Amino acid sequence: MGKKQRDTKVMNNGARRGRLAWAWSLLAVATAICVSVGACALLLPDRAPALLGSAGETTTAPASVQEYSGSQQVTVVPTISTERNLLGNANGTVTADWSADGLASGKGAYKVNDRVVVALNTATPLYRDLKTGDKGDDVLALNNELSRLGYNSVAGSDTYWWATSDGWRQLMNDNGNPSDGTLALADTMWIPENAVAVDEWTATTGSMVTGGTAIGKIPGALTKLTVKNGAAVGQDRTISMYGVNGILPADSTEITDAEFLRNVSANETFQSMDMQTKKAGLDATVALKEPLQVLRVPAGAVFGIDGSSGCIVPKSHNASNTPVKVTIVGSELGVSLVQTQDADVSAIANVEIGSGLNGLVCK
Repeated sequence: MGKKQRDTKVMNNGARRGRLAWAWSLLAVATAICVSVGACALLLPDRAPALLGSAGETTTAPASVQEYSGSQQVTVVPTISTERNLLGNANGTVTADWSADGLASGKGAYKVNDRVVVALNTATPLYRDLKTGDKGDDVLALNNELSRLGYNSVAGSDTYWWATSDGWRQLMNDNGNPSDGTLALADTMWIPENAVAVDEWTATTGSMVTGGTAIGKIPGALTKLTVKNGAAVGQDRTISMYGVNGILPADSTEITDAEFLRNVSANETFQSMDMQTKKAGLDATVALKEPLQVLRVPAGAVFGIDGSSGCIVPKSHNASNTPVKVTIVGSELGVSLVQTQDADVSAIANVEIGSGLNGLVCK
């Protein structure tokens, strides 16, 4: 290699080393800057930019008046009594049967050996033959039922008087039986209500019956409907199910009105359901009998809630933050519907919300 080539190689190596040193210097400076910035960031106070600062608290919200019907879909759970056996007292051949439409007190149920057996709803079941002069709770029950049916008797008396005998004779004659006023047990059949439906009836025309044996059953009766998870309100409400309308009494979640229950029981939809389906609950609609004028406020405006009672703070003409007692009658998403106890709802345009309610007492 000549001298000129050696000199050129030395120069190239020197230039390369110079560029490398310069690169390392730039890297060192950049690193120092980053470290300084990081340190400064750690030392700066933790504060958000002014544009991102939190907004001021909202302390009032609008309120409005609306009509409230309280209409809502509910589930009602039925209470159904246990089925009961119907016992006959007559022996012989059934010569007529009128049980298809149910049994009614004072009316013929069936005929045995061509004599009518009359259904009777007495407070005490009849268990013996009776004649003038007999006494007992069964006689008292007979006197009262004869009186209710419109026949001669001595209501409230436990004695089988001549009037009782006359009333019984009238009842027998009206049903086609000759009678001298003496009561024969075989002419009667006890039923637990004024009118009952029957099931599994065996005293059909042509069959043989024996006194003291079951000839049919009373299916379990609907005795009560209870609103599932319902809350009582201080007013009567209407209830509607299967086209049957009734009243849900004030301060109650139960319906025991016999006529309403009877009409529900007679509905084809109800009758077509099995017992398990019925016990799971039935659909119904309830609504206030008379709509209310209520105040619509944010749910957060009601404080000191105890059951359906609470308080709000009206802001329209109330600068002193005085709580007003209210009754919560309904709710929607994020909203409470209330009635005031001592204030005109139409005069309330705004209510207090937020921290302004802290420390206030509802009483």
